[in-house]
Amino acid sequence: MREQPAALLLGAVRTSFYLLKSFAEWLPILGVFLAGSLYLTRKYGVRARIVPTIYALLGCLVFSMAFSLVKTSIPSIQPFYADPFFADLDAALHFGVDPWRIAHSVAAFVPPSVIVVLYFMVWFLPAVFLPVFIALTDTDTDRSKRFMILYVVSWVGLGNVMAMLGSSAGPVYYDRLIGGTRFADLTAALESSGIAASALGRVQDNLWQFYSDGGQSVGSGISAFPSVHVGLAAVTLLYLWERSRALAPFGVLFAAMIMFASVYHGWHYAVDGYVSIVAVTALWAVLRRRNVAIATYIPA
Repeated sequence: MREQPAALLLGAVRTSFYLLKSFAEWLPILGVFLAGSLYLTRKYGVRARIVPTIYALLGCLVFSMAFSLVKTSIPSIQPFYADPFFADLDAALHFGVDPWRIAHSVAAFVPPSVIVVLYFMVWFLPAVFLPVFIALTDTDTDRSKRFMILYVVSWVGLGNVMAMLGSSAGPVYYDRLIGGTRFADLTAALESSGIAASALGRVQDNLWQFYSDGGQSVGSGISAFPSVHVGLAAVTLLYLWERSRALAPFGVLFAAMIMFASVYHGWHYAVDGYVSIVAVTALWAVLRRRNVAIATYIPA
């Protein structure tokens, strides 16, 4: 059953308030992020960077909302069909074991709340505001253009184009979508760990409800393949590696933890993250080899 326009509008308003409330909870982390950015900017001059930074901030907010609305339309254009393939491929790549089982066995002594904060709150900063950080602190034009391309491709290329080609819902929704009990143990593990009863569990349930009702709103889309979370973590890793070799270990740790969390929560098959990492790294290598020839067509 498809929702009427009034119901869609009401859903959009509720989601907007939810996002604003969530954003308010992230303000302390955002404050640390901005303070660090301003510290790095001190030798370049804040005034010289303020206009491109404002453009980058506005662009990021509009871009992320537009991406989300497109994402919610994917099942309508290409219904979910690839989950059995990706689930089988995941098990085959990991010697017959579903990767989520490996993740839960490794994380037996890690508080689930830590993984939730990492996957949503910590990831949120570079995922949405990396262009702002670049505009505010980076004076290398070629590098800035290169990573703007990687950023856009990660959101649109991975999250919209490839997601439509490999339309899938993910392990946490597999049994609801396909039927059966293939991932019943994952559901039990999320319940026993407290994830199912947490804010993350409520988000997972709300997303499925939106999908079931045919609703469309900012932040309401379901799409597993490939992982935008991991793709943007890979972009962050590569940027930190280029910016300073001393930052590279932090980038590696960040990307590895996002990859781990995406499988642990059941949002993604492991192959979703593997494909994202390969795609982002391959494009980055091409752009570096060609000295951002494509980017020269973009105004500084």
